[in-house]
Formats: sequence, structure tokens, C-alpha cells
Amino acid sequence: MLVKCSACGAVAAHGDTYCEGCGHTLAGPAAAPAAPCARCGGPVADGACAACGLARTGRRDHVEARAGTGAGVSDRGLRHTRNEDALALRALRRGGAATTAAVVCDGVSTSPRPAAASAAAAEAGAAALAEETAAGAGPAAALTTALRRAGRAVAALAGPGPQAPACTFVAALVPARGPITVAWVGDSRAYWLAAAPTAAPSALLTSDDTWAQTMVALNALTPEEAARSPHAHALTAWLGADYGEVRGRTADLAPRGPGALLLCTDGLWNLLPDPADLAALVLGAGPDPLDAARACVRLALERGGPDNVTACVIGVPAAPPHGPAARGGAR
Repeated sequence: MLVKCSACGAVAAHGDTYCEGCGHTLAGPAAAPAAPCARCGGPVADGACAACGLARTGRRDHVEARAGTGAGVSDRGLRHTRNEDALALRALRRGGAATTAAVVCDGVSTSPRPAAASAAAAEAGAAALAEETAAGAGPAAALTTALRRAGRAVAALAGPGPQAPACTFVAALVPARGPITVAWVGDSRAYWLAAAPTAAPSALLTSDDTWAQTMVALNALTPEEAARSPHAHALTAWLGADYGEVRGRTADLAPRGPGALLLCTDGLWNLLPDPADLAALVLGAGPDPLDAARACVRLALERGGPDNVTACVIGVPAAPPHGPAARGGAR
């Protein structure tokens, strides 16, 4: 791409900072507009909202990303001093078809360097999904490899002490057409949110690796009893050197119609766990997945922002009609 010097009219290469003809400083690319305030949607300047004053000055205090048919937002929340969540998105091609890959991770706050753990896992997982998909691996195999590579990336952060950095992991491959596949370890979740009666019903696709879920699975406690325990959210599996080689789990879903896949940390689902409620929130935000992810974060902040919160939304369009096109008119 070529640009023209506004002073002398000479042609310069895109990225040049000055004109070789006259020395005039060339205009750089326009800065991306600041994201609106995560809490009220107001304008943001110099890291603070002009309407409500919410400050987001740290590099990871508020992060937005977009790729393929998906977008994600990660926010520090209102009670924590740093954001220990992370997300990564990639636009891929699999068998000639567009596919969106997404990873969401939540650092374990009681472990050392939780923010580094989640960032390492998200980036390693996304990179592995891109590599495995390009190599022709099936979705479940690609996601399993991505989870294990993410685990090794987190394990590599461990120091000499008894505790090691740790995080959760949930990832998905969402093709433009065909089944959605997810993989996870820990308590970050994946939800399918149906946008039409013909689609598969809205549902939670993952099962938490937590003490509460284990007790319920063993029929030792009811869900209500388990949720009241102080141990309810204790993880039973995670990524980290002190857990070892993690296997994780995978699941897939045939959408059968339009909707969206939501990946999120417990900063969202602790406040709104029901799939139908999440479907109303996400799909009610409009067709742009970034607007939907922002709506998820805004809800968490409106309800007190007790935790870091991350939401990644990947849209799934309606399948094209099968068979020959219908013809109208009188016979």
C-alpha cells in the first residue's frame, strides 16, 4: 500500500514515518477508538469513563478481541485489583470452511502468578488450535492437543516452591456449518444459546470440575446442598504443574439452527447460570458478538462485579435451505 505526502505530493510506502523527498512527517494509522465503558457504556478517555468515572488503566483491566464470527471481552471487575482472566480468538480454515477458535482461562487466585498462568494457557491453546486445524486434525483431537499444550505452558511457569501457577481452561472450535466442539478443565463454562425453536435447545455443554459437582455426581448431596458448602467452588482439576498431565474432557453439539456459543468464566455464570437467561441476555444484545460479550460484562458489573469476568461469544448462522430454490408465480 502506498501513501502520498501531504506537503510535496511524493509517494511513500505504507509504514514510513517521514517523506524521503521533503522530510515532512507522515501521518500514522489512526488509533483504534477506545472501547465504551464496561459498566455504563459511556465514552472513555485516558483510561477513565467520562460518565461514571470507572477507571481501567492497567493493560489487562479491560480487554476486547474479535476474530472470525466471534468476539470476547475480559474485565477486572469492581472488587479485584487485577484481571486474572484471559482470552484468545483465531479465525481459521478447516477443510476450506471458515472456523472460529476461542479459548477462555481463569487464573486460580490462591496460586502464585495466576494472571501469567491464564495468559500463557490462552495463547498456547489458541496457537495449538491453529496449528492442529491447519494440519487436518479433527476438532476433538485438536482441542485435546490444545488443552495439553496449554497445561504444559502453565506448568513451565512453576518455581521451586510447593505451589504452582494454575488456571482453568475452556476452548471451542465453531465452524460456519457443522457440529460445535468444546474442551475444558476446571469451572470455566461453555453454553449453547439457541436463537430459534428449530435450533438445539439452549444448554450448558460443560460440567464443572469442582467439589460441588463431584458431590452431586456421587449422589452424596443435592445441588442446593452442595452449593451451600464452603467447599463448593474448590477445583478438582486444573492446569498447572501441581496437578500433572491433565486429560480434560470434550463435548460436541449439532446446532441445527441459529444461535451462539458462549464461553465464560465464573465471574459471569455465578451471577447468571441458567442457559435460558443467558440466551436472553446474549441474543438480546443484537447480532454483533462484541455487543453481546459487552452486555455480559456489563451485567456482571451492574451486579457488583465481585470477580474478574470474561465472556466470549461466537455466532452461528442459520443453515441454508436444502434442495432447489422455490419458484413462485401462477401456472
